[in-house]
Amino acid sequence: MLKYLILICILLTGIYSYADEMPITITPLCKISTADKNLHEGDRVDFKDVKTGKIITGIIKELNPNGFAGENASMLINNFEYKDSGEKLNGQIYLKGGEHPKYQHLADGGLVPVSVIIRGGEVILKPDKTILTIFFSDYINSENTPVKIKPIQNISTCFDEIEIGDSIKFAISKDIYKNGELYIAKDTPVIGLVDYVSDNGWAYDNAQIDIKKFKTKTVDGKILNISTPVSINGFDILQYKGKRFAQFFNYCGIVFRGKEVEIIPEKDNIEFNIWL
Repeated sequence: MLKYLILICILLTGIYSYADEMPITITPLCKISTADKNLHEGDRVDFKDVKTGKIITGIIKELNPNGFAGENASMLINNFEYKDSGEKLNGQIYLKGGEHPKYQHLADGGLVPVSVIIRGGEVILKPDKTILTIFFSDYINSENTPVKIKPIQNISTCFDEIEIGDSIKFAISKDIYKNGELYIAKDTPVIGLVDYVSDNGWAYDNAQIDIKKFKTKTVDGKILNISTPVSINGFDILQYKGKRFAQFFNYCGIVFRGKEVEIIPEKDNIEFNIWL
């Protein structure tokens, strides 16, 4: 009897492991690229199961656009599920923009100006040409809800305005729904507590502000405490400031002195993602 029980346990374990690790091959329904300025963290993107043709959606958890000085774009997609059934898919996909080997060879040869003006590669996914693999599962470990927030006050390290322990004011960028009902309304205030501040220095040493704890309210007045790390780096926010031609001069400047954090809500269209 004991032998039969052990055998059944082994078989069940084997079947469960197989189901949990069954690969699913997918391709995007339409072109997905970090060059698309309308693409943001928290957005859903659609793929197709290559074998069955069923639609699978995923959420962009992280999106880092490319920059000058050879900084490649990157994208992290997870929370995959079948669109028709809601069946979950385990795992995540991390993608990074391609290198520019010819230009990089010139930079490695000592041509410093070339290394500054090189713009890192974009992440580009094309229907039926880009093939990716995720794994089947009937559960997912975490299903965080992305919440976009925008600054509603000036944030600056230029004159030592921000210190550890300070509160920075944000607002919810768009309505958040939970179980089909409004959960957090657009423009609801969000308070972030500054956890770390670093001043800029010479040669690529950029200023940075880190926030790990946020507080906001639901539509019924319940206080929400959200623990999500957000780093505001002087170099990273350059991509949101001005036209690309103007950005070129900002990126070049980091060779001499790192960039300050300076966000003016009326001028800069900058949003950050926190996760419920």
